[in-house]
Amino acid sequence: MLILFCRVLFSIAGLLLFFLFDQLSANECLKLSVLLAAFLLGVGGVLHAWRGNAGAGAITVLVRVVVPVFYLDAAVKGFLRGYFGMRPNPNAVLQAMFATDQAETGEFFLHNSIALAQSAGWFVFVTAAVLLADRQLLRRQAARASSAPGLPQKAFAAGMAVFLVLLHLNTTMRRENPALFWPLRYQQYSAQLDAMKSMQHALTAAMAAPRDWNVRYAGEDARTVILVIGESTNRASMSLYGYPRATTPRLDAMRAKLLVFNDVISPASSTVESMMTMLTPADIGNPDAWMAKPNLLMLAEAAGYKTFWVSNQTRNDGWIGLLAGEADESDFINYGTGRGENNFDGNLFQPFTHALRDAAPKKLIVVHLLGAHPSYDMRYPRRFAHFDRAQDAVSAQMASQGRSGWIRNQRDEYDNAIRYGDYVLGTLIGMAEQAKSGRAASLLFVSDHGQEVGYSRNHAGHSASDKSGYEIPMLIWDNQQAPQSTAARAALESRPYQTDKLDATVLGLLKIETRYYAAHDDILSSAFTPVQRFMNGLQYQRGRQ
Repeated sequence: MLILFCRVLFSIAGLLLFFLFDQLSANECLKLSVLLAAFLLGVGGVLHAWRGNAGAGAITVLVRVVVPVFYLDAAVKGFLRGYFGMRPNPNAVLQAMFATDQAETGEFFLHNSIALAQSAGWFVFVTAAVLLADRQLLRRQAARASSAPGLPQKAFAAGMAVFLVLLHLNTTMRRENPALFWPLRYQQYSAQLDAMKSMQHALTAAMAAPRDWNVRYAGEDARTVILVIGESTNRASMSLYGYPRATTPRLDAMRAKLLVFNDVISPASSTVESMMTMLTPADIGNPDAWMAKPNLLMLAEAAGYKTFWVSNQTRNDGWIGLLAGEADESDFINYGTGRGENNFDGNLFQPFTHALRDAAPKKLIVVHLLGAHPSYDMRYPRRFAHFDRAQDAVSAQMASQGRSGWIRNQRDEYDNAIRYGDYVLGTLIGMAEQAKSGRAASLLFVSDHGQEVGYSRNHAGHSASDKSGYEIPMLIWDNQQAPQSTAARAALESRPYQTDKLDATVLGLLKIETRYYAAHDDILSSAFTPVQRFMNGLQYQRGRQ
């Protein structure tokens, strides 16, 4: 039994290496160590106690199969920890994982190849070191005589086997078992998706008699509201917000026509989590409210609007696909395989024109872009590669901050994507301005979340721990905008806002009065009241990392 204890200690030492090099948190390391020790001492102890030397081969197979599984789990968690900046919310990972298509998966591996190679290297190194040490231990033990297991050893082995079973009766420990981690979460995800579909059907059925919504339209005879949802756009890379590179020349040129809000953050650092609160009555404090209350499209339709959903993302995109299905007309132009396809946002101009020209007097048009979603170099035509290998103030600053060459290249590509996004958004505003001359029209642009591209650290991608993952642009164009003094305009544009309350602002633009409209959450309302904002559960303070 002593040799089995030594083998368990070697195996736990491997997990400690992952912890020491910041691949696992202390809590994760402790739970995995307890599970690994219980498994090896429980199952391995029973094999040793009742089969003696005859069970030695089976114990070795057990060690060489189970230990790498635990190390693989640690390496994956280490990668996710680096990718998100901290241990991510499992729901966010699962929503992204199970809403991802084949091409986007390939793109993800390409974009994160260096970080994945590092995690794979850790896995191979630690696994090889521990298994080699285990092999040397067995060789030394083979030269020594061993006694038959006695009653105390059998009792201990049986006790550890019972302890292993009891651990798995605890929900938290059971979910940490590497063999059960993803299957249990996939089961949870599937159940949530089924619940979403059922709830969506129930809400759709309620559209037949939405009397308790108390919906009333209080606007002009004809009104068009356009909601443009960007993707992975950080305002820090927009010259509209003072960035040194000229990434938004079109928006810069029409600045006087725009309200440009400079203190807006997203509710989450991933698409689904953000949009579940942006377009529904749900918010950070009550994230499940969308299950019992009507979303923006439902309220708009109840007020007599014809609704359109024009998207460059995949049609079958989980919850977002269900929401888009509520629109009277939907057009998904990305006939490839989703976000992994280099289908440019400019291809949305044709279906957007169709929606603008529709004869309905009141229209809500939702435009969902691919924006600056990684991989960045797939988001723009080559003629928009303005910043490739640029030697300027931005590149100099990044070099002085110690950013790697790869991260600096990612920033160049990201800024190219922002430049192309400026062309797309500027064109959409121009099309709306021309088509709705003399008729009330508004366009609100906001990104679903931000992106970390070397602003805070050597990382390019989504980030739940950095402000860059949340700090987003938001602007409004309105052809009926009333004149304002410079001071009043500046005060309005400086209002602190988090887009889990975005539905209130859009309802205000739609001129819809309903029990679900909260004027204090409408950034344009005179009754607007700022509230505490949160970033990954922590209070957000502008200007601090």
